[in-house]
Amino acid sequence: MKKIILSIAILLALTGTSFAKTTTKINERVFASFKNDFNQASDVKWDVTSSYIMATFQLDRDIMYAYYDFQGNLIGLVHNILTSSLPVHLQKDIKKHYANYWVSELFQVTNDDGVYYYIQLKNADETIVLSTEGSNGWHRYAVPKNKRTNL
Repeated sequence: MKKIILSIAILLALTGTSFAKTTTKINERVFASFKNDFNQASDVKWDVTSSYIMATFQLDRDIMYAYYDFQGNLIGLVHNILTSSLPVHLQKDIKKHYANYWVSELFQVTNDDGVYYYIQLKNADETIVLSTEGSNGWHRYAVPKNKRTNL
């Protein structure tokens, strides 16, 4: 279930789809978990959906996104990174196989299953999304057809 919710959140991030903010007060369990996990965070903003609660915040000059379930469990942590922060073998693979593309988005996802990377690459003809989720190398991330026009 956590993986499904995090995948939805990643899809929203990649497609630029915004979701409606609610005025629902953040429940105390989520707030306490966040304070415990990220006690040095600043500029915290909360978004509540029907599936998860997301905290957008700054930590060590980086903008981070923490996703929580309604019981206060951290589902995953997402933040943008530079290509130079990728493991060397992933950098080389991008240079070798996607030299005629530019990077439009790159972020790291950390959850109970490990650390994964998602990259959106563009050229004059197409946009593709690659992921390392479930493997040690890049593979195409399937974006639902109804979301592809938003990329």
